Amino acid sequence: MTTRDLRSGSGGKDSRPSVLDTGRSERGTSRQEELPVTQVGRYLLLKKLGEGGMGVVYSAYDPDLDRKVALKLLHSDGRTDPELARARLQREAQAMARISHPNVIPIFDVGVWGAQVFLAMELVDGGTLGSWMKEGSHPWRLVLEKFLDAGRGLQAAHAAGLVHRDFKPANVLMSREGRVYVTDFGLARQVGDSGREEDFLPEDAQELVSLDRRMLETQLTQSGLVMGTPNYMSPEQFQGADLDSRSDQFSFCVALYWALYGKRAFEPARMRAYSNSSRQQKEKNDRLLSSQSSSQSEPTSPMRVRQTAPMTPPARAREIVQAAPVERIIQEPPREVKVPAWVRNALMRGLELEPGARFPSMATLLDALSQEQRLVKRRKWVTGMATAAVGLSVVGGVAYQRTQVCAGAGTPMDTTWSPEARQKLQASFLATNQPFAQEMATRVTQALGHYAEAWRAQSIEACEATRMHGSQPEELFTRRVGCLERRRQDFRALVGLMGEADPKLVERSLDAAHSLPTLQECSNVEALSEQQRLPSDPGKREEIARLDEQLSEVTALLAAGRIKGAAEKVQPLEARIQATGHLPLLAEMRFHQGAIQAQMGRAPEASRLLSQAVYDAEAGRADRMVAYTLIRLLFVEGKLKHFDQAENWAGLAEASLRRMGGDPEMLGDLLANRSTLAEEQQRFPEARKLLEEARALRERALATDDPKRAHTTFNLGRLLVDMGELEQGVELLENALVQTRASLGPRHPNMERRHSALSAALRKMGRPTQALEHARAAADIAEFLFGKDTPQLALRLDEIAMCLSDLKRHEEALKVYEQALDMKRKSLPSDDSDLSYSYDGVGQELLKLGRPREAIAPLRQSVAFEDLDPDTLAESNFALARALWETGQKTEARAEAARAREQFQAAGLEPRVADVDTWLKSLPVTPEVRPARHMRRTSSR
Repeated sequence: MTTRDLRSGSGGKDSRPSVLDTGRSERGTSRQEELPVTQVGRYLLLKKLGEGGMGVVYSAYDPDLDRKVALKLLHSDGRTDPELARARLQREAQAMARISHPNVIPIFDVGVWGAQVFLAMELVDGGTLGSWMKEGSHPWRLVLEKFLDAGRGLQAAHAAGLVHRDFKPANVLMSREGRVYVTDFGLARQVGDSGREEDFLPEDAQELVSLDRRMLETQLTQSGLVMGTPNYMSPEQFQGADLDSRSDQFSFCVALYWALYGKRAFEPARMRAYSNSSRQQKEKNDRLLSSQSSSQSEPTSPMRVRQTAPMTPPARAREIVQAAPVERIIQEPPREVKVPAWVRNALMRGLELEPGARFPSMATLLDALSQEQRLVKRRKWVTGMATAAVGLSVVGGVAYQRTQVCAGAGTPMDTTWSPEARQKLQASFLATNQPFAQEMATRVTQALGHYAEAWRAQSIEACEATRMHGSQPEELFTRRVGCLERRRQDFRALVGLMGEADPKLVERSLDAAHSLPTLQECSNVEALSEQQRLPSDPGKREEIARLDEQLSEVTALLAAGRIKGAAEKVQPLEARIQATGHLPLLAEMRFHQGAIQAQMGRAPEASRLLSQAVYDAEAGRADRMVAYTLIRLLFVEGKLKHFDQAENWAGLAEASLRRMGGDPEMLGDLLANRSTLAEEQQRFPEARKLLEEARALRERALATDDPKRAHTTFNLGRLLVDMGELEQGVELLENALVQTRASLGPRHPNMERRHSALSAALRKMGRPTQALEHARAAADIAEFLFGKDTPQLALRLDEIAMCLSDLKRHEEALKVYEQALDMKRKSLPSDDSDLSYSYDGVGQELLKLGRPREAIAPLRQSVAFEDLDPDTLAESNFALARALWETGQKTEARAEAARAREQFQAAGLEPRVADVDTWLKSLPVTPEVRPARHMRRTSSR
């Protein structure tokens, strides 16, 4: 059943899909009407919560993690362009995954079901901020408190490099306990992107819908038309200009204005007229300047003017613009409503029509709106210290000084992640000339920005815990600061490396960004307290700090895949690190040395070094390093076929993680490596179970845009396909494709691999038409990435030809194989085994077309590559045998068939062995054989 069947009737078109559990059904419809299906993926549907122009939201149960979730499923009924809707839902998942904040709704999962995308997120038991406001009047302090929480969620989005573009009370959820969450990031864009959807829409669909349909408070943002809600849109959003966080600031102030004063800050018709007038005046000025600078230019024809001139506002709108001066677009707050002047002043600044006149950021706006909270805190300081007989002026100074000390705790990251560093990263990526460099630069910048913001927040929190609240001992504060400084060094090293990026680093840059050490360990009080202390000698402390910084560079080099550079960097550090006697540092060095040896294919030496790293980390009480090294060691021992030893290491790793209190991300890594170990021993059901558990953990622990999530889904799908569970395997491969597109974009090399794997799996299922679509998609990406006449494109053409052959379109398949072979001959040495696949394909298709004589030469070329897998060689040999037989070369044909039989047997393909036997038995006795038997009879007389 398709998700088209999930919709019930035509109701809900103008209601916003939400993630609310309201406790009741819509419009009194029955459960059967609401839930024509019971399950989407692994989620069991419970109740329909809402429906809008883009999709339907259900409450659902996740049996894997034993929790209720909200499940958003996009429509497939033609009301919305499917590609636009799919892209928008993926963008929403991507946007929300970049934000980790108590006031932003958490996203758990994104995937496909049938042909549609779904989004699973936290289910909030309550309503929206808008519905709460309509329940009746609330004290201004309570209203402000709720909006400050929502503003912090919006600020977190801005810190992640996003503009929401549709902030309004209906997009803020409020639980029954009063907790506030910003949601609905379907229109979110990177800072600086325009409010338009040119990437998805034709020109004639880019205008706003009629004002009459947009006036209602509850009006849904019209999918594919309105890029925001007019009642809350900033002037620049009406104009379709580039947007930044100040546009969200304006929308936030509009919503707060309504909540406090019970009326609108402006009339949308008036604002639109003003925006059109401003835009027209700007374009008129631009044309005047252009004509002055080019007086000899060709006159513009009237037709061209009609085509390019901006839309003129309707007559009534023109009258509004002429009658209403700019300062009256925003209405003065009513004096009868008692709201403090400082709130009013902050609001009116946030509602300035020119973005430059507003607050520079949400943070400064929220600060201005928090004056009373700061005054209350200051009074508490004053009262408490006065009770202790400390002078009032001294107390104020102490409080101010302490606040200032912690306000600067996050500033070291400002120099590390500076505008200059970001610009250098962008320029470095673009200089590689990789087709996907710009997209990766954008995504990596956002991921690193999120990490930097989290670092700042934890630095300030650590400072306040000791300096302001007195809840944290000085020794623990020192350890936390040291841990955070090491994480900043790791961050700085990676950013520095990305400022000198090569093509390989650009490709894996997002993986590298997400591989930065977690900041959680810097708030793990128990682990920090137990770790070996630094030496008391200041000289040794300084040396350890210097070595720590250099090891951060090794970490970055490994994350970037620069193995040789990492080896050269770590080698001269060994003696100096050993001289410090600091075991956690020594363990980290051994870990890096072992990882380098493993990457170089020297597994025995890697095993020795990693084992030593475990012992050093254990002795130095570096629990996280113990677990991390054991997980890596498990993988290395598996490669050495030391399966018993690997299982022992796995048990120790699990025990270490339990001692740490459980870390879902590291436990996911452990389970994934144990799955690989089971697969290498052909314990496939066990491998599957372990990988399913790893996937569930990673989906819970990792950001949605972390490529590791897609990689895990892909590996599980591949494993199931290999096990013959094709339906479920293909579903997972499709999920991996969606996740990869969401995290890396549509043109990343991983997308080529995902399409290729899906093509092979679908052919195996007997669905060649769908397989052909994915094969062509893989070829399109390969051509985009590598160009024409390249071996990478040629390999994808081979896949297209295989699909065409399965569809019995042999003439087309032959042409594509010949095209691939021609590309490979131009770009590969003559002994490259990749040539064999195209030679085999040409020969096989000629044979199927009844041209056996022409098939012999390419098939002989194919079997000449003796280093191929037995099953690949066997197919070519068997085809060659048939071609030889049909051209009368019967003795050689039997010999080739015998070779094919041996190769199929060596590959364990008994059905193909039976095929060869059947073919041989079907052959007539040849004249070449009969004389030999006659000679034997004659000689025996």
